[in-house]
Amino acid sequence: MNLKTWLVMSLTVLSTACGVSSLEVDGTEDTLADDSQELSTTKDTYLIARRDYRRCVSPMCGGYWVKDLNSTMQERYVSAFDFSDSSLPVATQDVVRSSPDNELILFGRLGPRESRFGTRTLMVKLAYRGMPGKTFTATDKFYGVFPSKIGCVTTPCANLQTTRLNRTTGHTMATDLDLSAALATMVDDQWMMSRAFSGKTVIAGRIVRKNRHVTVTASQVFVQLPDREFGCAIERPAACPSGQIHSYERSPDRCTMPTGQCTPPGVCAYYVPSCDPGYRLVSWMNICPRYACEAEFLEE
Repeated sequence: MNLKTWLVMSLTVLSTACGVSSLEVDGTEDTLADDSQELSTTKDTYLIARRDYRRCVSPMCGGYWVKDLNSTMQERYVSAFDFSDSSLPVATQDVVRSSPDNELILFGRLGPRESRFGTRTLMVKLAYRGMPGKTFTATDKFYGVFPSKIGCVTTPCANLQTTRLNRTTGHTMATDLDLSAALATMVDDQWMMSRAFSGKTVIAGRIVRKNRHVTVTASQVFVQLPDREFGCAIERPAACPSGQIHSYERSPDRCTMPTGQCTPPGVCAYYVPSCDPGYRLVSWMNICPRYACEAEFLEE
């Protein structure tokens, strides 16, 4: 988005005190910066990746097929992922390489041409992993969502800046973010929302307009890796009085933290739920056991 377009959008939003009626800015016409060219060797773009299952001499086969998001380009073969320009830990690089087809989004560019076979690697800078068991449709678009700093005086408030990735147009100020369809059973929606509102997701879905609300409705959410840059702090609370137990809560970083309160144990149902394939069960105590499911590719 250029400066002129951004100023026009900002003035439009402010003039309506964040009302939605004049925010029909994404429309049906949007253009890719350069839809007729191959992937760039000089400009980073967002790409979706899948494995190459052909059998021939490496590096001619056995790499990956990648394609720009929100593009009509054909897939391009790359022989491998090159992480030398990224800060991704080795363990995260392994998660990236083992991602199922179409559950991996990368931000990067083509590497130098290999002299013998003429193949190229993909120079990866950022990586995003999709939620297991979820998918997207052929008509879904791929968005980055970021909270704006606009102060609203009326509702609904269009304070979410929605950008159609790799596009020069198709940007929308939204009022709501609906991730429910992208959440498997018992996945922590607080964690998912925290990642989305910190700009650490790529959302596949659509824009839905209804009753002055502009909602980004997700079919699949790709979470930036690694999910946690630092491990959870280990806190050892003081002992509780006799007959009471510590109470814990789960933070948006998936860390179990003491609330600082001691409570009598509750009368609890001894039922342990199960998670969908691709997820693991985590638990913590808050009067009774509490449970959540989190993707197995996330750091424990």
